[in-house]
Amino acid sequence: MASEALYKAFGSAVSTRRKALGLTQAELAGKVKMSRASIANIESGRQNILLHHVYALAAALDFTKVAELLPPTPQKPLGNGLKMMVSNQQTLSQHAEAQVADLITTALQPRRGKA
Repeated sequence: MASEALYKAFGSAVSTRRKALGLTQAELAGKVKMSRASIANIESGRQNILLHHVYALAAALDFTKVAELLPPTPQKPLGNGLKMMVSNQQTLSQHAEAQVADLITTALQPRRGKA
């Protein structure tokens, strides 16, 4: 999944859950100590998000696990896309690439038991 699509999917999940809970962007922003503009940008997929903000959003949106907020598994294998994510100055062994791809795939798997 391209990073742009990933952030749009994440933002959509945040927006959907926020609306389901009856929260405004300003109310959610107050809970996670961010600006309303940042919430709007996250929801539209225009803002990259730091890991600690993902955890704060998951808690504020009443998810029991952070993974419930993550987008579903990408449709295409991550193999070649993973190489593009690593800068030209960094190299990963084949084993390390496989480990990272497995970690990402596991983190993005659809959640089971969700109603």
